[in-house]
Amino acid sequence: MQVVLKAAGWWVGIVTKAFTEHTLGAAVISIAAIGILVVLHKEYRPFGVLTNVGVVLLGWLIAITALPFAMSSAATAVATLDTTLPFASRLAGYFYGIYERHPLMVLVIAGIGSTFYFLRQSWPFRLSWWPVRAVCTVFGVVAVVHVSAPIADLIEPPVATAAPVKAVAPVIPAREAAAAAIKVGDLRYLAVAHCADEVVGYPAAEAVKSGVKRYGQSCDDALGSEGIARSFAQREYANEYNRLVHEHNRAAEAKPAATENKVGENKAETKK
Repeated sequence: MQVVLKAAGWWVGIVTKAFTEHTLGAAVISIAAIGILVVLHKEYRPFGVLTNVGVVLLGWLIAITALPFAMSSAATAVATLDTTLPFASRLAGYFYGIYERHPLMVLVIAGIGSTFYFLRQSWPFRLSWWPVRAVCTVFGVVAVVHVSAPIADLIEPPVATAAPVKAVAPVIPAREAAAAAIKVGDLRYLAVAHCADEVVGYPAAEAVKSGVKRYGQSCDDALGSEGIARSFAQREYANEYNRLVHEHNRAAEAKPAATENKVGENKAETKK
């Protein structure tokens, strides 16, 4: 019984991942399943409604379960195309860019093309063989997507995205910046925003005894990898800057104290 429950939990997690991380893929599979059901009922099995629904439902469950694994394998395959087949990589990147800008349009075109593929009786006799239909369908979908992309861009222009900010080092080194600030009399310290996982409201020593659990977003979720790198660079810079200012302030405080001690010693000697 435990094995069945674990298998059911694993399957539910896979299906949830398919709908949350690959929403458009799950939508394509669902629409294709509806189209296949219509084709089965209209052309192949007009009197087997229940069996058609059962077969399509089983195929839908298998496809949804395999979707996360297929997308992971496809991502790996596309990554290898950049080194093995640069032309195929550029072509895939072009159509993926269209998909990112207009996912609904690509979904509709792919769904209509898939439905036409299964309507065998609607094809001319010379093109009704399934390999020829498959090639014609893929070519037709690609051609329609390519032609429709500029029209869709005119109707809904793509949103311009800002270039990612690079984690670059400050232009002026911390030692030079601290020296310039001290020279003009600016002895203030640098403050940097702090992002760290901490237990709120109780000392850390108490939390270690019972353990902690994460709540909300982590620093990496909130800032991203570039933001984390930039935050660490800023903290290192501020640490060096503040150390130099602190050493200067301590030296400046020590000079009056030494002067007062020397004056006191001189007065004591004079009295003697």
